[in-house]
Amino acid sequence: MSSPVHSSRPGNTRRDDTAVRLAPILFFVGVVSCCFGIAMLPPLLIDVADGHEDYAVFLVCATGTLFIGAGIAIATYNRAQQINLNETLLLLPATWVTVSLVCAVPFMLSELQLPLADAVFEAVSGLTNTGSTVIVGLDNLPRGLLLWRSLLMWIGGFGVVTIAVLALPFLRIGGLQLFSLDLSPNSAKFVPRITEVVGQIGIIYAVLTAICALCYWFAGMSGFDAICHAMTALATGGYSTHDASIGFFQSAAIEWISVLFMALGAMPFGLYIVALYGQPGRLFRDDQVRLFLGIIGGSTALLVFWRMAEHDAAFWPALREAAFVTVSTITTTGFTSHDYSQWGGFAEVVALLLMLIGGCTGSTVGGIKVFRIFTMLKMLRAQLHRQIFPHGTFRVTFNGENIPDAVRAGVATYIFMYLLLLIILTLAIGFFGLDFRESLGAAAGALGNVGPGLGPNSGPCCTFQGVPTEVKWLMSFGMLAGRLEILILLIPFSRSFWRH
Repeated sequence: MSSPVHSSRPGNTRRDDTAVRLAPILFFVGVVSCCFGIAMLPPLLIDVADGHEDYAVFLVCATGTLFIGAGIAIATYNRAQQINLNETLLLLPATWVTVSLVCAVPFMLSELQLPLADAVFEAVSGLTNTGSTVIVGLDNLPRGLLLWRSLLMWIGGFGVVTIAVLALPFLRIGGLQLFSLDLSPNSAKFVPRITEVVGQIGIIYAVLTAICALCYWFAGMSGFDAICHAMTALATGGYSTHDASIGFFQSAAIEWISVLFMALGAMPFGLYIVALYGQPGRLFRDDQVRLFLGIIGGSTALLVFWRMAEHDAAFWPALREAAFVTVSTITTTGFTSHDYSQWGGFAEVVALLLMLIGGCTGSTVGGIKVFRIFTMLKMLRAQLHRQIFPHGTFRVTFNGENIPDAVRAGVATYIFMYLLLLIILTLAIGFFGLDFRESLGAAAGALGNVGPGLGPNSGPCCTFQGVPTEVKWLMSFGMLAGRLEILILLIPFSRSFWRH
């Protein structure tokens, strides 16, 4: 049992709630590492069934991860310990960095024999639901590795929602503190315990994945392909079992199924809980969801018009292609069935804007998030009204409730930091030889957790295999920063964070 941490002031034996203890952080890292060790067992069994020698790689990795993870967890276990906010903010990046390194090992030891930078890139891309890849020849890859990639995304997607539930309300940059789960029969608002919320979200996440897999299977996918694509569609990650992604199947039904479940993965999972408690209408009355669906509808219409006007495309094929590209991009999934870079500059500009926006807060997506865009639009509207009516009072509301000043300030700060980091990443990537178009696409794709970039070498048709090693490390950092909402990754580097 570890001894409690006390305040440094004389005569004060009360524990300092801002102190950071490493024991509970290491305990959590050890437990999560064990979970990923267990997750290596299904790929192991697939390779055993297929008679592929990579089963030994997953056996060694699973055994080593379980042994080390369990050892760390047992050594730091203390049933009386409770994690404070500072420890939570350090725990999250520590866990994601550690797990990324652990999950990279099978890529290094398997038949792929990826170098360290490539293996970490692939693992980080999977865990952060980005979908960028350095692997070519997916059609000939052993099924164990294909399943491992899909599992990374599926587990990472649930981890993203968990981060949103645990950390964003404290940081006041996501808007989750404005969600009230009205679940009681007498309409008294309350928020269930965090563990209950996370558990319910996990059940919904698994059920939607199973339904998606069945839909894919009925539409013509093999059972294995259906499971892998269902996991990455709900996680809005976009890893596929084929180089051509969804385009491999040449099926309109599969594309529309993908559109539906990518959109479901990009909407707030907390509202699905509300729907299960008998209030499904609240999902579509939510301001964020309505703006999200409006952006999808408007962008799809623009791309349909562009395709028909510039390329003489027929309406229904243009609608299917435009809807797929729009939803795949704004949900930061990155599935590809059509190379929109061949549609002209307008389509790429629309795709870039959708990359930056992203989906809803409280979902598995990346990007700035629709809630923050909604808040900034409402703030702009209020400011314009103040200029016209200087003595008027104008509210900034979300779902009819005032958005607190602290939340508005946090949203504005976050968007500024997001765009600043995007500029810095673009410059850094361009320094290593990529042109402006590809540098911007790589930075936006990494920070927004989208997957495909822009340009002929890293767009929807291609991978990042050929980019310099330094760019892969920069993109790995960008993917983690985007997934951890930037502030969570940067706060531990502040000196004031460590002051007691």
